Amino acid sequence: MSDFGSRLALLLHPARYRRERGEELASVFADTTAGAGPWAVAREVVDLAGHGVRLRLGLSSEGMLAQLAARAAPFAATAAVAGGLASRLKDLAVEQRMGILTEVLRAEYGSLDLVFLAGQCGLLLSLVAAVAAVSGCWAAARLSALVGLLLTLVCVSIQMTVAVGWGDLWALRLVHQLVLPYGPQTLWVLILLAAPRDLLGPATRRSTWSALAGALIGGFVFNTALGLGPVTSLNYGAASTALALALGATELALLALAVPAALRGRYGPAAAALAGTPIVFLTLFMAVGHLWKVGDHTTAVALLGATGLLVVALRRRLPRFHDRQPPSAG
Repeated sequence: MSDFGSRLALLLHPARYRRERGEELASVFADTTAGAGPWAVAREVVDLAGHGVRLRLGLSSEGMLAQLAARAAPFAATAAVAGGLASRLKDLAVEQRMGILTEVLRAEYGSLDLVFLAGQCGLLLSLVAAVAAVSGCWAAARLSALVGLLLTLVCVSIQMTVAVGWGDLWALRLVHQLVLPYGPQTLWVLILLAAPRDLLGPATRRSTWSALAGALIGGFVFNTALGLGPVTSLNYGAASTALALALGATELALLALAVPAALRGRYGPAAAALAGTPIVFLTLFMAVGHLWKVGDHTTAVALLGATGLLVVALRRRLPRFHDRQPPSAG
C-alpha cells in the first residue's frame, strides 16, 4: 500500500522533477516509512503529494506565496475547525434551551446513522489538526485537516441531498448550506496545505497567538457574521450584519497593504491578508446571494466574473523573492 501511495504521490510532481529527483524522493520515502505504522505512512504520502502539487502550482519554498502561507498556517488550522465547533455549540445551546438536548444526543449518537457519525468524525479530525498545529506537529495537522474536511463535505452533501433534493432552488440551497458555511473552511485548509513543510517550524509564542486569533475569528466572529454563531441572540441581526461589514472592510484594507508591505520586506500584513481571504469569500457570496435573490442576476454574474479576473491579475503581478531568506514561520 505504501509503494502504491508513494508512486501516486510522485506522479503529482512535474515530469522533469521526477526524472531528476524521482529516485532520490522514492529512496527517502522508503527510509522514512520503513517499519512505520499506517498513520505515519499516510502522513508521509500526504506530505510527498503536497510537495508535488506545490511544485506544479509554483509554491516552492522560495516563493512569496508559500512563505506567506507558512506564516498564516497556525491561524488557518484553528480557524478551519472553529467554525464547525461554534456551529455545533449553537445547536447544543438551542436544544438545551428547548429541553430536548438529551433526546437529540441519544437519537444522533445512539443510532446507526453512519453519515452523521462520519461527519462528526470529520469535525473531530479537524480538532485534532488544530491541536497538532498549535503543538508544531505539522504532518499530523495537515493529514487530519485534509481527511476531516473531505469527510465533512461528503457527509454534508449527502445529508443536504436527502433532506432537500435537487429541485428548482438547488443552486441557492447549495450556496446557503454548503458553500457559505464550508467554503471558508476549505480555503483555510488549502492555505495550511500550501505551506511547505520546511518553512513550518516548531510552536512559538507568535504561532500560538496566531492560532488563538484564528479560533476566535474563525469560530465566534465569522460564524456570527454568517448567522451561525454560538450566541444565538446575535445571529441574523444588526450585530451580525455589522460584523460581516467590519470583517470585509478590514480584509480589504489588509489586501490593499499586502503587496506594498511585502515589497518592503514586511510579510506580516501580507500573511494576515492571506489568512483573511475567506472573509472576502464570505462578503462576496453574501453580496452575490443578495443580488441573485432580488432578481439582479446579470450584476451577480458580473461581480463574480470581475472578482475572478482580479484574482488572476493579482496572481500574475505578485512578486517573487528568490533572493530573500524565507521568514521564520514559527
